[in-house]
Amino acid sequence: MTGFESLRRTAERLRRPEHTGENRCLPCTVLNTAIVGVAAIALSRRSRPLGVLALAVGLALVSLRGYVVPGTPRFAPALVDPLPVAFGHESPAGVESGSLADEGDPEAMMEALVEAGVIVPDGDQLYLDDDFRTAWEDRMADLRDRSGEELAVRTAAASHSSVEGEFHGERVLLAGDRDAWLSPAIAIAETAAVEALADRGISHELRVQAAEPLRTFARTCPVCAGRVTDTTLRNCCGGPGGVSGDPERPVRACAECNAVVFAE
Repeated sequence: MTGFESLRRTAERLRRPEHTGENRCLPCTVLNTAIVGVAAIALSRRSRPLGVLALAVGLALVSLRGYVVPGTPRFAPALVDPLPVAFGHESPAGVESGSLADEGDPEAMMEALVEAGVIVPDGDQLYLDDDFRTAWEDRMADLRDRSGEELAVRTAAASHSSVEGEFHGERVLLAGDRDAWLSPAIAIAETAAVEALADRGISHELRVQAAEPLRTFARTCPVCAGRVTDTTLRNCCGGPGGVSGDPERPVRACAECNAVVFAE
């Protein structure tokens, strides 16, 4: 592997797409850039090369991750609210992350879930079987107690393709031909769903396809076991997971920790 390729892979692992690009939060970026600048100036008084290095590394992290100070999304919007500058921020809610699923046959997937008794139709409504819900939530509870590294391994095993599971910056990376980043909420919920569906005799391909839509039925937060409710995203990265450009986007999120379980 060349030095450039190694640097590129390192940058990709550090990158936080939920806090950068179109999801970048201006208050977080401005605040962290200022902090990096102040720190670089302070260090330059002792050693100019050290100050320059601190500035370069700090700005690189802000560019790749959105911020360098832990917890910035929780306090940056509150700091800028009193300022006479409109940043367009509202109260936090969060965003979704990736999923295990790729495109598939939704009709075949739904038919398999109904035949296995996982989904119970009642007129125009669909309900989750109580026994399956219990099995699913039990597996979520087990995954919740695992380390990030253990969660990554289980998530990779539940995936649809040959990937390696890694845990970086509180997210699960499924590294393969096309890397996928999953929030802990999504990784726990979908991995638990794939594992629980195995007991219903459904093929692995259809289990993976079903993992994402099953999140719409979640009542218990995969991350903290809190209550999952219907809400909307807010145009601010102060919530769990980052920022959204659509402040009216409906989601299902935890009422306790704000983790987004499903976003339309």
